[in-house]
Amino acid sequence: MSSPSDRSFFQVDENSYCLSVLDGRITLTIDRLRRERHELKGELAVACNLPGARVVPDTEHSLSLADFNLSSASARGTQAKVLADRSNAEELDWRGLLEEFCQRVIHAERRGSPSRPLDAYERPGPAAVLDVAGWRLLRDHPAILFADGDTGKSLLALYACGLLAQQGLRVLLCDWELDGHAHRERLERLFPHLPTVHYLKCDRPLVEEVDRIRRETRRLAIDYLVNDSIGFATPGPPEYAEHATSYFRALRQLDIGGSLHLAHVTKDSADPKRAEAKPFGSAYWHNSARLTWFAKKAAASSDGRQITLGLFNRKFNLGRAFPAVGFQLTFDEDRTVVARVNLADVDDLAGQLPLWQRIAHLLKTTGPQSIEAIAEELEAKEDSVKKAVSPRRAKGGQSMFVVIPSSDGRPRIGLLDRGIA
Repeated sequence: MSSPSDRSFFQVDENSYCLSVLDGRITLTIDRLRRERHELKGELAVACNLPGARVVPDTEHSLSLADFNLSSASARGTQAKVLADRSNAEELDWRGLLEEFCQRVIHAERRGSPSRPLDAYERPGPAAVLDVAGWRLLRDHPAILFADGDTGKSLLALYACGLLAQQGLRVLLCDWELDGHAHRERLERLFPHLPTVHYLKCDRPLVEEVDRIRRETRRLAIDYLVNDSIGFATPGPPEYAEHATSYFRALRQLDIGGSLHLAHVTKDSADPKRAEAKPFGSAYWHNSARLTWFAKKAAASSDGRQITLGLFNRKFNLGRAFPAVGFQLTFDEDRTVVARVNLADVDDLAGQLPLWQRIAHLLKTTGPQSIEAIAEELEAKEDSVKKAVSPRRAKGGQSMFVVIPSSDGRPRIGLLDRGIA
């Protein structure tokens, strides 16, 4: 009933292959491929659009859907009998089709992608950066925002979703913590004229939700993804490296550009600075993201209506670190107002700023100062100040500081761009 000319084999995506038979009237698709004890396994879906086939109602001609061991010869024989019985197509060589499919998948996985000389690749330009009211995210790479509980990171992430949607991006929020009703209310408080932010409630780990999320990202042509949060989207303790690596492998399967993932800090660390350097869990969380931000909350106002957050760039693989950014959130009766603040003016957060930003803020306020005066005012070492104002440490390759000669032999450091601090 089928000849080689009736069949086409192709790779669907990174972990999925398909064999199409009889112009698509029969398809064998393997998805979620993985290695277990040196055997290749996956989820085998067989669809059959032939007369008399006993397919599952209200599906796309689904004949069978089950976990399958491609490396097992006995599994192929057993599954072939099931498919022959359900398809009512005795003349169809199901055993032969399964044998061909399994062998072609195994060979394809062994070959993998062929190597290429590096000069065959196009040289990339600077990383595409998204501007969220001064907070920098990446258009084509994953970022992590990590903070202690009750910091406001989920609300800030929702604010980012709204602003990106206003910029014309199609944004999907995958939520493991709240629900759509709560996020709708929060979004409307942030934006009286609601931007379009797509929402997907998730209950299982990302590695198990990836197929459903991928269908939505493709259906909606999503440009940017936000996952809230890593702790709930991980199948086990975040401290285990295999959970971090499996999370990012699942993320790659979504084949989406930029994404933001919310995480927590280590609460019981004896060294607070260390706890604020990386997300909680395995080092692979910090290592796998291309960009990480730490959020810290200053003391709330006495009436609890205002909180101030500082965002500090802890890692950026693709360029120079981004400057810290501050936001003040004011909770009115029916509005949540987000405004930028200068962190150098916030006592609880100013000390978190990198030295160059503290120097820039000081010079913006006082005018040019000597290295000694800057070091004394900021309680920093003179060598550290010299390094911070050096052109070699300049943001974007062009220094914002200028050395002004002085008759007393103590040159002053001035600020070229007074808008940077």
